Amino acid sequence: MRPLEDIAAITHVGDPVLLTVIAEEVKVGRDEPPAMASTVQLAFFLPERTNSPPYFENDHYVSRVDENAPQGTALTFVDPYVPRVYDDDTGKNGVFSLTLLNNNGTFEISPNVAERSASFLIRVRDNILLDYEERHSVEFQILAQELGPATNLSATVNVTVYINDVNDNPPIFSQPVYTVELPENMTMGTKVVQVHADDVDTGLGGRVRYTAILGYLNTSLNLNAETGLITVSTDNHGFDREVMPEYHLYVEARDNDGSGNRAQVPLVIKLIDVNDEVPTFEKDLYEFILAADLKSFTTAAVIHAVDKDATAPNNEVRYEIINGNYDNNFALDKITGELTVREKVNFRTKKQISQARRRKRQSPPINEPSMFILTARAYDLGVPVLSSTTTIRIYPPESRTRAVTFLVPGLNPDKSKTEETLSTITGGKVLIHEIRSLKPDELGAHNIPPSNNPDIKDRSVVTATVLYDSASVVDISQIQERLSQHNSSFAIMSGRESLSETDTLYKAENKLLFWLLILLATIVALTILILLLCCICSCCPLYGATRCDPAAALKNVNSNSLEYSPGTPQRIINNQTYVVYVLPLKI
Repeated sequence: MRPLEDIAAITHVGDPVLLTVIAEEVKVGRDEPPAMASTVQLAFFLPERTNSPPYFENDHYVSRVDENAPQGTALTFVDPYVPRVYDDDTGKNGVFSLTLLNNNGTFEISPNVAERSASFLIRVRDNILLDYEERHSVEFQILAQELGPATNLSATVNVTVYINDVNDNPPIFSQPVYTVELPENMTMGTKVVQVHADDVDTGLGGRVRYTAILGYLNTSLNLNAETGLITVSTDNHGFDREVMPEYHLYVEARDNDGSGNRAQVPLVIKLIDVNDEVPTFEKDLYEFILAADLKSFTTAAVIHAVDKDATAPNNEVRYEIINGNYDNNFALDKITGELTVREKVNFRTKKQISQARRRKRQSPPINEPSMFILTARAYDLGVPVLSSTTTIRIYPPESRTRAVTFLVPGLNPDKSKTEETLSTITGGKVLIHEIRSLKPDELGAHNIPPSNNPDIKDRSVVTATVLYDSASVVDISQIQERLSQHNSSFAIMSGRESLSETDTLYKAENKLLFWLLILLATIVALTILILLLCCICSCCPLYGATRCDPAAALKNVNSNSLEYSPGTPQRIINNQTYVVYVLPLKI
């Protein structure tokens, strides 16, 4: 007999089920006639079966997943949630499908088709919606629907997935760049700027700390890790408007309490120029010579000072005479620094004034020629006003003062060395005004013979003033000494020292080594000569074949075993007989 459930499983609703019944006689003995039998066929219809829908183990499900979880991450359901679905029907009515509703493609479920019962698994398919900063949870439904004929029984269950916040966002500064203007003479403790950054992550992931200042002179600034306040850390900070108009640095912030994701923002410090540079003259002493008409100078009389401040009016320089211009004979252009003569200079009046002052001070007379000594000041237009002074000497047009142009070997000779050399040659004090290279088409360039020294291919033009005393002396021996020490005037004026202590020591060592080599060679030659004499001289104890021919060494043999011809030299030493073979020596 088959169970009714099996019969129902293989039949369709409304179809008859045919059953054949056989009735047969029962024989009790062998003598009885054959048993008779008859059959009847019954047809019956099975009642309509009850079809139940699928159902889930729980009426809802809850899980958690990290934001931005990678594709394939499986949702975990912990107790009391059991991810299982059932269908009590048998046969085709027990087959159902599993799909996700309102999912937006974020998750996928497996298996897609099951029978009677199955455990399901939900995985991440697209994590674009798994952003904690956008939403804290995602909700969708699971649909279980039968696949049997003429049925649409189904069941749904709600699933809530909470998103765990992950530290996936760096801090964000409130400004894309911080720009500040500060005076270059700022002091320690001066506020530079206060930066601010936020992090949308929660917990430690959103706790921002300001960790570093990066860039040139970053050690001159102090950064508060909690507040982001930046101050100057020292008075000697090194920020200088004359060196650089603005400084570019970066401020770094990190989340996770200073150890997580980092972000940087540019910090631009623009310096305001402060009048902190003093105008500086190019020379401590300027010397000019009056022309013969006493109304101008032999060369342009210009003084010049430089102010290293970066901007006006701090770097604008003005000039003035503050001392020595008693008769108001000279004028100094306050902008260009050019010195001019107002009216013809009367040196006799100047001399009388000087003598009167000497008598008043009871000082001895000065033996140098009469001159004007002015003191000039250069000042800027900044606040406060800064200034410096220089001395100007003005010489009369006398025979003891000459403007001379020199042609010297080499390019760009050393100024101080050249002045010293020319002073030695001329016997006066040489003051150089200009040094420049000699041009090929310049007067006198073609009359200069070529030099054998490869270092003296070019020449320079030196414009100078020679000041002679009342009794100038030219010491020829001093000139010869300087030239002999330096081999040439080019070596002097180029600043080269050819005979230094190192060179002298090196030459002394070479000389000692030379004589040692000579001595060693002499000893070797004497040794060879002695050996040769011993080989050819019979009176020498080394005379014989032993020294002259190492191949015929002296052999110690018994007298009975040695064969020799008559006349062969023999020597008996310690009862041993030695035969000495004398071979001819070829030299």
